[in-house]
Amino acid sequence: CTDQMMLFGKISQQLCGFKKLPWSCDCRHFWGWLNAVFNKVDYERIRDVGPDRAASEWLLRCGAIVRYHGQERWHKDYNHLPTGPLDKYKIQAIDATDSCIMNIGFDYLGNCPVLLMGNGGDLQ
Repeated sequence: CTDQMMLFGKISQQLCGFKKLPWSCDCRHFWGWLNAVFNKVDYERIRDVGPDRAASEWLLRCGAIVRYHGQERWHKDYNHLPTGPLDKYKIQAIDATDSCIMNIGFDYLGNCPVLLMGNGGDLQ
């Protein structure tokens, strides 16, 4: 166990010695690509579960929060989306503050009027 700790210590010291790796600027491109993957519209999902449910899943997956007509509570947990008839929950408002939603995902919203709040300048 002591030998493993010494080896780990040597490796971590070497890694901490790097000032800036030449490929580190590519990190931004990776996150942009990953955000684009999360924002890709799944038209089959929209057909299968309806536009509001599919949009809710997309928004929560990207870090936004959603409120439905007739409810005061904001939903922010993907795993606790309301269940029931697909047409029962209609999106009323979206808070996209600090989320990674991108305009390429807006097809999820269709032509439904919703209140969008957040860092509008951050939308790509």
